[in-house]
Amino acid sequence: MAAQSRKLKLVDLALDGVSFESQLRQIMLANNTDDGDKMWVADGSELREETDPDYALELTFLADWRADGISQWLWDNDGRTVPWSAALHPDITAEHVVFGGNVYVKAPSVGGEIRTTEQTEVTLQVQGKPDQTRPGA
Repeated sequence: MAAQSRKLKLVDLALDGVSFESQLRQIMLANNTDDGDKMWVADGSELREETDPDYALELTFLADWRADGISQWLWDNDGRTVPWSAALHPDITAEHVVFGGNVYVKAPSVGGEIRTTEQTEVTLQVQGKPDQTRPGA
């Protein structure tokens, strides 16, 4: 297969049905699942202990403390479990992929360096392994 390279330019992000991509600066769906302990059995083969999926949605936004802004929304929904979806490359049919599921909302840290653009960074814990769909397939 030929090499493929693409810059991440468009992402459609929704938390509990509310779109926040206009403030989004960075998104990472991190797979933090442990590999499980390696075990050897008497016939010389190895196996790995089963582990539970552990994913997190790592997000950086331009801070927005208006009533309907992302920073305020995260603060107001702290502790709730809500549905989420992130569509990457929605403008490229062959590469359009959507991830989603449920996340545990966590209020963001507040503030930052003086005289710099305020950003909201938050890591939301995903319940189980996220779903993946390809709308263009």
